[in-house]
Amino acid sequence: MRNFLTCAALLAVAPAAFAQPQNAPPTVAIAAVTARGNAGPDLASDMSDEVQIKVAQLVGARFIVLGTVGTKGRSYVVSLRALDSSSAQVAFSESLKVGSDEQVDAGAKQLARRMEEKLLGPAVGGSPPASASGDVLGDFDPALVKDSAQDVARSLAQRFPKLTGTLVNALPNGTASCSFASGQPFKGEFFEISGRDEVTEQETRKGYFLLSAWSKNGCSGRVKREPGGVIEDGDTLTSLPLKIGVEAVAPGPGAQPELATLLASELRAALDSMPQFQVANDAQLTATGRVSGPRGRRSVDLQVIDKGGNVLQKVSVPASF
Repeated sequence: MRNFLTCAALLAVAPAAFAQPQNAPPTVAIAAVTARGNAGPDLASDMSDEVQIKVAQLVGARFIVLGTVGTKGRSYVVSLRALDSSSAQVAFSESLKVGSDEQVDAGAKQLARRMEEKLLGPAVGGSPPASASGDVLGDFDPALVKDSAQDVARSLAQRFPKLTGTLVNALPNGTASCSFASGQPFKGEFFEISGRDEVTEQETRKGYFLLSAWSKNGCSGRVKREPGGVIEDGDTLTSLPLKIGVEAVAPGPGAQPELATLLASELRAALDSMPQFQVANDAQLTATGRVSGPRGRRSVDLQVIDKGGNVLQKVSVPASF
């Protein structure tokens, strides 16, 4: 459901950016349509552009600005549009995705800067451009942050490939030894046990295996049988999606807390889309790290640790946001 952005969020960047020459009234109006009675916000937001343009003309504004916030999955989409009251044309229209409700204000301000530069150019009357404001929010492109998060997730996925192994000796007490021809599993990793069913003669799932110890010479763990499952030596072990959590990414030199927060949110979504991972609270693994560097030349440094605090993998990915 959509809600209109507040005037404060839209005008915080450059309060006088849309002013006429000295002593002239402002030339921008912020439109807010409020639902009353049984009408919902979506219905209120469907008022036509013609009505909005008339409002701008009545108050003597050259442009009228409308903003909306909507949801998309676990994220928010912030949109900003400016109508030219003199020509009834859309003068500016952009949207961006932010990772959480705490990022909505920052996203609105970033769109406001883009709108200012689009309608008035990078500088107004010799004043510094909006991007040179003391408010550093928006010193990154959210779309590029999402792309970089996906790059990091792919890099981690390559370091945690799907593994297959073999049960060497399954004992009656629920323990078993195993072997892996390639790859390096870790303590606490879960595997599905599958093999040929003696009755149906088809490949079937028989249970699960929790790895307790691994070395190049062999491995061992505990077996949990499915009801009716008969686990035998030689059955196949196939790794299950890894439950992973993402701690708050720390902002390093040149990066803002808002950027680090958005990156962590996008990284969670990117990891959850990979078949090797499942983002969960009861995680087997935890990814933590930091983002640093100036805009356009940043890097994301991440490490993955297990429940015992052991570092299993490290990645460093260059970022263009």
